[in-house]
Amino acid sequence: MKRCGLILMLAVFCFANFPPTIDYIDGEITGKPSSPPVWDRVLIDAAGDIRAIMWSAGKSIAVSANGDAIAVIYGAASANPDNPMAIKVAYSLDDGATWTTYGPFSGELRRIYPGIAGMPTFDTGYGELYFTWQESQLGYTTGDQKVMIEEGNPAASSFSVPQSLPNADVLFPWLLSIDVNPDDYLHVITTAWSYLLDGNQNLYCWVSEDGGYTWSDSINLIGAAITDAGNSGPVSFGTGDYVLFTYLDNYDIGGGVIIPYPYFIESTDGGYTWSAPEALPVPYAQATSQYWWHEQDDMVINGEPWIIKTDLDATCDSMWVFHATGSPGSWTWEVYNARALGSCDVWVHSDTLKICEVSQYPSISYDDVSGMVLVSYKANFYVGDTLTWATHNGAHVGGIYSFDNGASWKIAAPFSTAQTGEIPWGDWSATETAHMLENDGGEVYAHIVWINGVDLNIYYEGGHTTGHIEPFLGIAEMGSNSISSYNFSVAPTVASHYCTAAFTMPTSGNVALKLFDATGRLVRTAFNGQLDKGAQRIDINTSGLTNGAYFLILETTTGNSARKFIKL
Repeated sequence: MKRCGLILMLAVFCFANFPPTIDYIDGEITGKPSSPPVWDRVLIDAAGDIRAIMWSAGKSIAVSANGDAIAVIYGAASANPDNPMAIKVAYSLDDGATWTTYGPFSGELRRIYPGIAGMPTFDTGYGELYFTWQESQLGYTTGDQKVMIEEGNPAASSFSVPQSLPNADVLFPWLLSIDVNPDDYLHVITTAWSYLLDGNQNLYCWVSEDGGYTWSDSINLIGAAITDAGNSGPVSFGTGDYVLFTYLDNYDIGGGVIIPYPYFIESTDGGYTWSAPEALPVPYAQATSQYWWHEQDDMVINGEPWIIKTDLDATCDSMWVFHATGSPGSWTWEVYNARALGSCDVWVHSDTLKICEVSQYPSISYDDVSGMVLVSYKANFYVGDTLTWATHNGAHVGGIYSFDNGASWKIAAPFSTAQTGEIPWGDWSATETAHMLENDGGEVYAHIVWINGVDLNIYYEGGHTTGHIEPFLGIAEMGSNSISSYNFSVAPTVASHYCTAAFTMPTSGNVALKLFDATGRLVRTAFNGQLDKGAQRIDINTSGLTNGAYFLILETTTGNSARKFIKL
């Protein structure tokens, strides 16, 4: 088993077309957290297929701001083995304890890839919850995309008649997504890939500005077909009219090697026009890299894009989390390896050691009260210090979370009930976490929908995300106003044999310059002593360091400041 450690590997050829300012962060953790009990798993309904919810781009679960109302769209089991699903919606008005199901709203279907979106006040509002799904039967001789509106609230449910989007029946839609403008709940966008049968391989969106009753004609997102091995991804509204969309398409990683690779585009007018595609700054990729339709999610948080893509290739062993700062068209990216950060030994209930191996199905969610960003995923846990089926504790939902916009991370102990130990590693048991986290008196809870790949049941689960492990993963990169006059910098930021710390002493005095690795371990003290007023340069020999992320900490009498670099 790969134990948690610093495994950041950077392939030089991957940097050629990426933004110049990129931070790559990995880490590890030790400690003995305690874990409060999680809510019991609750059965919602029988599913017809694992794809009843399994599509990260089209969120299948939505939660109101106070957590009282939860809505799930899914493919319920039908009697037809060739077309095993029919669209249903389920609501809970008591934090997931009991559920009421509605529908079916479709005939028997083979593929549905459903999505749900709404404003946080959908439990009390009107027309603030929207559903979309794909209608395809066995053989895919037909294809359509339907949209349905919740015209009441969950306490008095009233659904509109499902309607087809303009041209959707001739574009053969596949892999859908939907989202709502947080500043205008009548402004809705939905996307699809024209893939099935006679589809033209183009990506499309439709825009509504009257709450989903009328829609624009289909809008071609990039004006060109994407590779058959690519796929459509999630769409996410930010504030104003900003929209983010991610997808997979061919990319030359060097030497003429072409692989499906993550891209993003953005709109600043609500989805009517779009930027040119840009490749996401994957730290390393190779010919065997595997990016799949169910291994992605994105969200715009406080005006900044957050994107997650899993590379399922075993040698890459990565679940990349991309976070951008700046503005549309000129983003600066940070990249974190959630799989490395989350695959650690953790203590549960303070006395049971569990080994966590992060698997797949990533989600991003946010709590606007505490500022928590949660990256959640399906993970396998093992009790003790060996990886065997005798020690397998089952698949749980796990996660890492940050309160400081990604500068540092904490790891969550399992916040779900385990799947049974009989479920094999490679099963398609799927999990998805709602974008909205619930803050109850400072404690944060995640809302999860899960399909068991053996019994094909859909379950709801709510888990406590905070209070597990307090030590930070890595060191925050700090900038203190109290020592801004020192003008501390480190160059180059990607170092092979040496880097140089440069700063200015406003007056003569004592300073220390310390080198830490990404786990917070002090590697060595590069300087500790008296310096005169004026510009200073201290060379750091990095040739003996293991490849990965490091921090130089400048300690002064008025404060500390940290600067990060990569040893390559």
